[in-house]
Amino acid sequence: MKQKLCRRLEELEQISAADAAQRARGSSDYKEKIARMKERVAAWHADPVNQAWLAEQPPDYLYHRVQALRAYLLERAYGHSRSVHAGGL
Repeated sequence: MKQKLCRRLEELEQISAADAAQRARGSSDYKEKIARMKERVAAWHADPVNQAWLAEQPPDYLYHRVQALRAYLLERAYGHSRSVHAGGL
């Protein structure tokens, strides 16, 4: 019984260490990625054609696009839909 318990604890420690290592690898460069995304948005917004296109869009269209993007990002972050009907936001 003791041997099984020790073996299981060792397995869990290995799993935990592997999980911690994976989390460290996955989140190390997020600040650089966000900075690159901000640069792309700023460059896109600086284009006069894009500014004119944004000015022509009705507010409802932009509102729904932002809401759809927000829902998509939340789904990516949490791994499932967070709609009102599912008990989410």
